[in-house]
Amino acid sequence: MLGGFGTLPGKLIWPTSVTTSPDGDLVVKDSGTGHIQIYSPDGDFKQRFPYGFEPIKGMGDVTCMRSGVILVTNGTRIIQLFSKDGELIHELKSPKLTWPYSYGITVMQSNKIAVSDWTDGGKINIIGVDWRMNAILKTNAIEGFHRPVRIAVSKNEDLLVTEGQLFGRFQGCCIKVIDKNRHLKRTIGPRYGKTFSFENPSGISVDSPGNIFVTDEDRNYIVMFNPDSSLSAVIVSEGLQGPSSLSVMEHGLLAVADCYNHCVKIFRYK
Repeated sequence: MLGGFGTLPGKLIWPTSVTTSPDGDLVVKDSGTGHIQIYSPDGDFKQRFPYGFEPIKGMGDVTCMRSGVILVTNGTRIIQLFSKDGELIHELKSPKLTWPYSYGITVMQSNKIAVSDWTDGGKINIIGVDWRMNAILKTNAIEGFHRPVRIAVSKNEDLLVTEGQLFGRFQGCCIKVIDKNRHLKRTIGPRYGKTFSFENPSGISVDSPGNIFVTDEDRNYIVMFNPDSSLSAVIVSEGLQGPSSLSVMEHGLLAVADCYNHCVKIFRYK
């Protein structure tokens, strides 16, 4: 377990997002303190730096590029770019941007960015960037979502999007798989397996064989699906309070941002 409640370096208050850097470090977005905190693969605290605060508490995400650059969303039109040492490199923004309520973010194999947005019910923005100039080239929107939260990308460029619920309105509550042509390929949930159903799916991650991992913030579960989207197992069903994000690590490990326990927990699934 990493963190624990507190404001000192290495401590956490409402961690809402976790990702794994190319070096294997864990990068955690801590909404309660407005910091990005970085831990070694062994769980040792390395450093932290501020990103600011969200207009809506807990809204936003963190991910890493292959270069090690850290990308942060915070529920606004701005995407922040930080070096792995915590230096603010650039802010991607433009008067033409159309994602005022940005949430989840992931980097695709083409180095485009996918960002979820709650505007008009919800959409996913695919953003082309000139990374030499840190300039936005083009944005395409995929419509038809209900409160899209986080995004993962598979080896074949499928986008996997969690849809939660908003203020008790049970819309979505599923995983939508979008193919590389940006068409809906399949939906997982709300019911899955014989006896389970999603209540508020949030975090999502994919390992190299294509297994899909999902956190459910209301049921406090972590669920694993096979690459064909069939249920594999409920791999964690106790000890979590508001698991909002997760990331696949090496050696068959999962890091989970356990928001209301103010920590990141690591589980072995292999």
